[in-house]
Amino acid sequence: MYNEYKDRVEFLTVYIREAHADDGWRTKPNMDAGIVFNEPTTDAERTEVASVCQTALEIDMPMAIDSIDNDVEEKYISIPMRLFLVDPDGKLAYVGGEGPFGFKPEELDEAIKTMVGSLG
Repeated sequence: MYNEYKDRVEFLTVYIREAHADDGWRTKPNMDAGIVFNEPTTDAERTEVASVCQTALEIDMPMAIDSIDNDVEEKYISIPMRLFLVDPDGKLAYVGGEGPFGFKPEELDEAIKTMVGSLG
């Protein structure tokens, strides 16, 4: 989606709280892959983990990092993952369900097509 629309839509990934911190909810796939991070306690630590995540997952789109006080996560109820589309007037044009079951990129794709089509 990013590669298809990046010249017409501004994309941003927001890295929030570590979903599977080693000192929290550990997962076998993360352990098998050597992904072992404790929950960051400072903005600098969160930035470091986010950078590793962005590189490992080959995320090409720009990434912002929520502050350690989790302000963005709390305002947007974004944990564990959520998709949003903001229209040119700054209003939410699409709000996806809470992940993982509400994480539906195909719905976001349709919302983008509708918005881009209406802009001409």
